[in-house]
Amino acid sequence: EGRETGGVGSWPGAGRWKRRRTGAGVDMKRLKELKEMSRSSLKSSLKSSLAFVTGQDKVPTSTSSGGGSGGEKSLAAEPGKAVGLPWEPQTPEEIPLERELRSKILKLSQSSEPWLEEYRENEKLAPEEAIERASEILKVDENLRKIRFELVPKVVNEEEFWVRYFAAVHRLRCRLVDEAAKAGEGQDGETRDEVERACQALRSATVAGGGAASPDGDGRGSKLGRLEVSAKQLRHMARALETARGYRRMDDLSDAGKPSTTMTTKTSGWRHAVARRVEAGRNMLARKMSAGGKQERLVGAVWDLFDPEDARVTDWDLVMALFPSTAKLIAQVPAASPTGFLAHLSSCMGKMGTMAEMSELWAHAIEEITWHFRNLKPIPRVPRERSPDLQSCPLQQKLMLLNNCIARKARFLNRRKMEREAAAASEERVALPDGTKVQRRGHKSALDGKRMLLVPDEVIWVPETQEEGSVLTEELIREQEDLISKTGTIGPGLQQLLFDMEAFKAANPGGVLEDFVRWYSPADWVERDGQEPELSSRMKEPGNMWTELFAKAKATPASEQNPLFDFDYHGEMTIESLAQIAPSDLFEQLFIVSVCVRHALLEEEATALKEAEPESKVMAAVSESEEFSVTTVSRGMGTSKLEKICAAYETVEDFISGCAPREHVEEEESLWSDYHETPWGI
Repeated sequence: EGRETGGVGSWPGAGRWKRRRTGAGVDMKRLKELKEMSRSSLKSSLKSSLAFVTGQDKVPTSTSSGGGSGGEKSLAAEPGKAVGLPWEPQTPEEIPLERELRSKILKLSQSSEPWLEEYRENEKLAPEEAIERASEILKVDENLRKIRFELVPKVVNEEEFWVRYFAAVHRLRCRLVDEAAKAGEGQDGETRDEVERACQALRSATVAGGGAASPDGDGRGSKLGRLEVSAKQLRHMARALETARGYRRMDDLSDAGKPSTTMTTKTSGWRHAVARRVEAGRNMLARKMSAGGKQERLVGAVWDLFDPEDARVTDWDLVMALFPSTAKLIAQVPAASPTGFLAHLSSCMGKMGTMAEMSELWAHAIEEITWHFRNLKPIPRVPRERSPDLQSCPLQQKLMLLNNCIARKARFLNRRKMEREAAAASEERVALPDGTKVQRRGHKSALDGKRMLLVPDEVIWVPETQEEGSVLTEELIREQEDLISKTGTIGPGLQQLLFDMEAFKAANPGGVLEDFVRWYSPADWVERDGQEPELSSRMKEPGNMWTELFAKAKATPASEQNPLFDFDYHGEMTIESLAQIAPSDLFEQLFIVSVCVRHALLEEEATALKEAEPESKVMAAVSESEEFSVTTVSRGMGTSKLEKICAAYETVEDFISGCAPREHVEEEESLWSDYHETPWGI
């Protein structure tokens, strides 16, 4: 009480305390003013915190930092003013950096360093604007909510907290833009891709070595990264597959509840309609009561899937030798690698409690895939430039096709830019027999010992040509075969020949068919002793297609031609097919991928137990589950097969857990206890 009133005789030692503080040159009146300011700041911070929690943060209040009055001023947002997230691009240079900005800004809240750094005046955001922007980022950044709870008002007040946060965001934004500008000057796209692939391979090799800690920091060092697919999640995905068979589109799942154990397609009539409506109403109420948690799970899952800064990517080719049983399983069932994008997607799907959440997760994934394609950003955890693996599932083939389209388009645009710059800077001209001079374009290297027939002073140059071969999925190959069988055409081959002729003419002004044949098909250029070289007999036949095409070809370098493989068309059509996929088709493929992931996790655990106890029979159990899965897992599985697969992996999981040392079992139970008690009942 003596401290509050400023008295000196109501508590022991008060006079001694006052003399000591006064002797240090501190004005007691000023101390009292500072104390009142602290109380007012605390009250303001508590009000603002309560407003953020209840959602009534449209007109937050705060204490004025100037003077000692402690008065409150209104920080209401301007009507109609849009408030966005801090990583939204503000300049054209920031548009391709949006994903990287988002990843790095979200990592700011993982430590208290941004709030300990000083900021310059040009980095400072007005307190009113800072608090106005705060509500949106608080909805999606759980770590920021936690650190705000720890620092406000114990360390800083509300205004200072947000001013320092957005100053750190400003510094990060400027640094990324500067780094991107320097990287663009020093490296071209292909070099950056090579460096990134090398770094990824190095990280994967480190993980494969087994010496590094696991990504989650628990010290287990999993070679598969952060994947989590338990037997319960596998059964959850099986129920989701059964439920999905009662729907035609993914959008129809927006009101669906938890996956059912019964086949919805067997129920019909008015009873089914009433049951669906009751279930939809119940799910709508559940969504409104738990909207925050659902949104947080969805946002976290999508960001984990597409995080460009995720260093926990494991290349399956590097660790496949450590999983022989899983490799055999994947080679014989239509699945995907247990470390790839679909494996992580199936893991995220298994953690969603309702079909509506799964549908929304898929919709968000399609949006991100579309953004990656249109901004030429490779889809993470998918091979970048490989042709689609026809032994994998259709989803994996389409993702590989998209990444290949992205890589081809990036190379095509980069080469076009470079050739245009080279053509603008080049002054090389070729003198034709009629005296005209024509610029050489799109040439790569000289053909040794070969000179043009009509212009003997000029050597034949090898032109830059388009990439050969189409990149097609199994579905597109069937469509092309049907088209060829119906029309009897071999158009793609002739189109490539025509484009190569056009590129040759651009690189060799004044060139004739004989010059082209000497480069393109040397076997059709016949040289006999004592005779003049000439074209082969098939080239001289009347109506020869090569002669007609060469006469039709115009001098056009490869960079100016229409692409042989229309990456824009195939990419957009692939995205559309992913968006329109049938729910049963999607969940069946994800279930098969989940089986492979669960098998890989069990094999890894069994291998570790086998090394600790050589007499253990855990590897025999893994081999038996592999043989069972090869004969059982397939497209079009019925309910009985799904039940058998889930029961088999539950049995193997229990057997391996029973063979593990007791302390290891207790550790696993403690790690998974919170997960098994989730409200969505997985």
